[in-house]
Amino acid sequence: MADLPDPHARRNFVVNAIEGAFYISGAAFTSVQTVLPALVIRLGGGNVAVGAVSVIAWVGVFLPQILAARYTETLPWKKPWAVWVGLIQRTTTFFIGLSIVLFGSSNPAVALAFFLVLFSLSQTLLGVATPGWFDLVAKLTPARRRGRLAGIRNSLGGVGGLLCGLMLTWFLGTFEFPTSYALAFFSAFVMQMVSIGVQWRLVEREPSKVVPRRSMVAYLRGQPHVFRENPEFKTFITASAFQILASIPVGFFTAYAMSAFGARGSIIGEFTLTIVAIQVVSALVNGIIADRYGNKVALVIAAIAMLCASVWALVAPSLDWFRLVYMFLGISLGTEILARYNMAIEYGPVEQRSSYIGLTNTVLAPFYLSSLVGGWISDTFGYAAVFGVGVLFSLVAISLLISKVKDPRT
Repeated sequence: MADLPDPHARRNFVVNAIEGAFYISGAAFTSVQTVLPALVIRLGGGNVAVGAVSVIAWVGVFLPQILAARYTETLPWKKPWAVWVGLIQRTTTFFIGLSIVLFGSSNPAVALAFFLVLFSLSQTLLGVATPGWFDLVAKLTPARRRGRLAGIRNSLGGVGGLLCGLMLTWFLGTFEFPTSYALAFFSAFVMQMVSIGVQWRLVEREPSKVVPRRSMVAYLRGQPHVFRENPEFKTFITASAFQILASIPVGFFTAYAMSAFGARGSIIGEFTLTIVAIQVVSALVNGIIADRYGNKVALVIAAIAMLCASVWALVAPSLDWFRLVYMFLGISLGTEILARYNMAIEYGPVEQRSSYIGLTNTVLAPFYLSSLVGGWISDTFGYAAVFGVGVLFSLVAISLLISKVKDPRT
């Protein structure tokens, strides 16, 4: 870390890495790709409800960001916003676990309703916190170290996620429902609270550049100008939209495995282990690639991995072979989001980082509604049709990223 001479910069790099490691590790207990779809099914939800999990997971996070960015870009100090909103957001995990304990057996429909409402609230609060949080991370981390930081966070999170995944597998194999799932959420809550405690130790020495506060109407009216004045950013957003559409099958991989191969409940922990295990290596490697060759290359790798996941889901002959789907999925998940964040902020000026993050994610949020369409497709035409649609969108995304998108560093 020769380019991090400031002792506070070194400290902040380490603190950000450790904070992310705890948060990502804890996410193994409540994986959107494996645990939550299975929970919805256990509570009586159908394929549309399963698709709604992915919609809530991403739309809930992304849609409010442009509104939050309007406020956070006027704040000279980003840390208090990131910590306090993040703290409130984490409490919802505890209450989801509590609702599963209280209603999971006696009234699963009520438990499902509580889960969907609390999960929506959690993701919305996460979206409110994100522009300020990522602006803080970018402020404290040199541009040529952000990819490596993301890689180290995800790699360490993968190591911790392996342990959490083993514990999850033990929960699901040892305890009856709903105790098993409640324990998973309570464990995730503990990990999340540790992460927020670590995050509080970040040192924000200097105030950020800010922009004058504007009315909401004036702020929103100014957003279309970003695309008109920055066509390269517009092309990047278009490619990202297709990359999101390519992820339609993600919420249905677990449901398909349980339906087609008769997978037992504990297989969810094994699938989660596969995802986090591959991230230990892939996240670190792709983070280094992003710093050395640009975030565009990392995004192409993520898109190819998503393509491989959908293709393999179509052809996997058995449950054992189907595990490779989650290996490819782990490569994609460990790279895509943070590489997109890192690339988005490099298209705009420093004082508008929050807005570029917020604008990127809010514009892309509606595309996550495609998971609901995926639920309809699976009910009407079967899971193979969902996976086939994912393959087509993956090919378009890869083509755009390679031929049209320009990395702002070059």
